[in-house]
Amino acid sequence: MPTTITARFDSQRGAARALLNAFSAENVVRLVFLAGTLVVSRAAEPAPAAQPYVWRNVQILGGGFVTGVVFHPAQRGLLYARTDVGGAYRWLPSGRWLPLNDDLGRDDAEQLGVVSLATDPVDPNNLYLACGSYLPDWAHDGVILRSTDQGGTWERTALPIKLGGNADGRSMGERLQVDPHQNRVLFLGSNQNGLWQSADRGRTWARANNFPATKLTFILFDARGGEAGRPTPVIYAGVADTQQPALYRSTDGGGQWTPLPGQPSGLFPTHAAFDSAGALYITYSNGPGPNGTTDGAVWKLDPAGVRWTNITPTPPNPDSKDTFSYGGLAVDAQHPGTLMVTTLDRWTNGDEIFRSTDGGATWTALRANSTWDYSAAPYTAKLKPHWMGAIAIDPFDSDRALFVTGYGLWGTTHATAADTGAPTPWTFGVNAGLEETVVTGLVSPPAGAPLLSAIGDFAGFRHDDLNVTPPAGAYEPAYSSNPGLDFAENVPGKIVRTHSGPTRGAYSLDGGRTWKSFAATPTGAAAHAAGKIALSPDGQRLVVLPKGAGAFVSTDDGATWTPSRGSPTAPAGYKTMSPVSDRVSSEKFYIYDSDTGRVHVSADGGATFKPSETVLPTDGGTLRTAPGLEGEVWVPTPGGLFRSTNSGRTFAKLDFVDAADQLGFGHPPPGQTHPAIFLFGRVRGSADLLFRSDDAGRTWALLNDPRHRFGWIGVITGDPRVFGRVYVGTGGRGIVCGEPSPK
Repeated sequence: MPTTITARFDSQRGAARALLNAFSAENVVRLVFLAGTLVVSRAAEPAPAAQPYVWRNVQILGGGFVTGVVFHPAQRGLLYARTDVGGAYRWLPSGRWLPLNDDLGRDDAEQLGVVSLATDPVDPNNLYLACGSYLPDWAHDGVILRSTDQGGTWERTALPIKLGGNADGRSMGERLQVDPHQNRVLFLGSNQNGLWQSADRGRTWARANNFPATKLTFILFDARGGEAGRPTPVIYAGVADTQQPALYRSTDGGGQWTPLPGQPSGLFPTHAAFDSAGALYITYSNGPGPNGTTDGAVWKLDPAGVRWTNITPTPPNPDSKDTFSYGGLAVDAQHPGTLMVTTLDRWTNGDEIFRSTDGGATWTALRANSTWDYSAAPYTAKLKPHWMGAIAIDPFDSDRALFVTGYGLWGTTHATAADTGAPTPWTFGVNAGLEETVVTGLVSPPAGAPLLSAIGDFAGFRHDDLNVTPPAGAYEPAYSSNPGLDFAENVPGKIVRTHSGPTRGAYSLDGGRTWKSFAATPTGAAAHAAGKIALSPDGQRLVVLPKGAGAFVSTDDGATWTPSRGSPTAPAGYKTMSPVSDRVSSEKFYIYDSDTGRVHVSADGGATFKPSETVLPTDGGTLRTAPGLEGEVWVPTPGGLFRSTNSGRTFAKLDFVDAADQLGFGHPPPGQTHPAIFLFGRVRGSADLLFRSDDAGRTWALLNDPRHRFGWIGVITGDPRVFGRVYVGTGGRGIVCGEPSPK
């Protein structure tokens, strides 16, 4: 998937927060801004009580870039996968993936980018992750996560460098490795800061200043040499450099490194593996991928004599525009000379899987003679396997193989079929439990399907059954990422969404089953990316806010558009600004300007907007309006949660909510009319967690525990038909559904 940038904006509490701190703990204050005047009232509330919840994914299957698959070499059935924005997973005997990093919260969300995963060949219980999403200065530093129970629990070591789990080159070979003879020793080849070494099972790290390059692609121990309890002497390291030697070897356990003589030039290695006879196989590329590579090769090395053999199945041919590199590489541990490789970025002719049983002397291309089972996730039937940056063969079962794509995993249990000319059957069903979509919008209408979503890269889905991948697939026309989604409160079968197509949006009159793109494009949207959208309760008025432009309104389902007067201009970058409709009055729309802290209000159906009297904290989340309550507006901000009951003219700050990221409404509690409120934020000094209020925000119940935090949460909505049910849209773990635990 394209690099998804998430950023946290810390805001000062300001004068209001300072005043709050001035009061004693026994007399907590409520701050109300009324016509620009600060009014202080007193209130009291006990600490939030824990409400046990059961959490599960709303099933889509896959949806993101699985960047690596690692079998344990010594324990049958132990298999892991790593992803670029969704953390790591372990395969369960039940035939499902178990997410291993749901304990990471908002502040640690960048750790869901796993650049490398290392198993311990000596002790299968030990597992290590090298985590960190981005490489620029603004990104958080990387960490090493260490587990002694196969990812059940973690300890953490902070690194002084960035790691690129969601950066270019993320599907290259494993940069983190455990010494197979002395498992206290680990090596980490970083993206841009050289080679690092640990001698205490990853608790502390030091840079190996003797290594001659900065950008590494993999580390590989030669387990054939050495003895148990002593460091392995021979280690290989790949380097991302097409101008200098790119494959280095150490014969003294990492003390000194020298480039191998005779190695290919103009390319660099991306994956390497030994077969059981000692031959070293290496795939090569002229770029990090997963996009932009145009040349590559496959080579075989006899390490003893340092003899190189070019075994490239099919060389790239720029004359016919058949350009690509080679990415994934896997050897069959039980049969020396049997290996599989994948192409990368072969957009013209389509990526390919090649298989050889004679050490690369001859190859069989598998794609044309393969069958593809899409039934587990019908949306994948319209996709071609791409970003095939890694492939793996089960060391205990020569028939079992998996390869990665930009939208999940394909697997087979008949990898040897091609050796006799039979078709190779591939299935997408191996993604059960692996959910890696980036969610940009969620709605749960009072009638029809319980949930509709907007998804990065894959449009979105109508879920009639939360436990089943939608059989109709993604919305059509899809147009890739869909940033905005809304429904008409009084006509819930009418749904609108924005997309990246020519007219930047579409509408549905049958609850999201079928869609028709707008006939015209708002002027601002034609010049900029699609933004967010709002639909009036009667379904007659659309308001869109394109990136880098002001709002536009349509009264004819997008056939024509008129600029809104007085609207703020939405940011053109990654920050989001959303128009929101009142859920009762079809004349009222609201836009929270997160740059200025002003809420802009329209009372004439989006034709004009005027700023509210109250200035709220900046850099807040999405403004929300309460169903069934005209003029009730809520704004989550870093300075707390603010509520208006007069259509946004003035706002009051709620007690005890220290910071609010996102907000949503659900079915009212029994015997009440005000909808339940779901909050992602901080209450009474907590970390960023999920809360529910059943009394309009006076008190809050804590919903999630330390093992269920789900990283970056960008959208929340409750279910208007089921009390207590909440849908959470994450930045890499898909859609998570929470419900009260049965008593």
